[in-house]
Amino acid sequence: MAPDADDSAQGSAEQARAGRHRRRWQLVAVVLVAVVIVDQASKEAALRLLVEPWPLLPGVGLALSFNTGAAFSMGTSFTPFITAFAGAVLVAIAWFAGRAASAGWALVLGLVGGGAAGNLIDRLVRPPGPGRGAVVDFVDVAWFAAFNLADVALTTGVAVAFVLSWRRQPVLSGAGGPAR
Repeated sequence: MAPDADDSAQGSAEQARAGRHRRRWQLVAVVLVAVVIVDQASKEAALRLLVEPWPLLPGVGLALSFNTGAAFSMGTSFTPFITAFAGAVLVAIAWFAGRAASAGWALVLGLVGGGAAGNLIDRLVRPPGPGRGAVVDFVDVAWFAAFNLADVALTTGVAVAFVLSWRRQPVLSGAGGPAR
């Protein structure tokens, strides 16, 4: 093959990788932003409408609660650490977003990032103060926990990550290898 053909093929491969990188980053960003918008809108609605609990099914209802800790209200004295950790997760997701090996992994990053961002916003802007704020929860499953839509996105992202890992889907695209 002539040198010009090698350069052309290499340039085409680089353009294809750059296009995949951009599309994966865009997918992460769109999912993340959508999760944050839906999460924050649902929390605002809960704050305005849930003066009294609304039973939906036996043991399941909508009831306003506030959580300064992590899942299941664990670590309530570590709110500033949890806030910093969520910020670090978002930085890592931004770093890896375009390197996702597949649309599935980009979806995982968007869901986890959106969930982390939704709850981080609460920790930054809600009482008792910046970095120590309580997360708004409103879905109450009496035998389990209270949660919000950011928590649902996080859990869904982790479940999809588990399935992709179980199927041995590569997480990151290699420098020269194919990406799915």
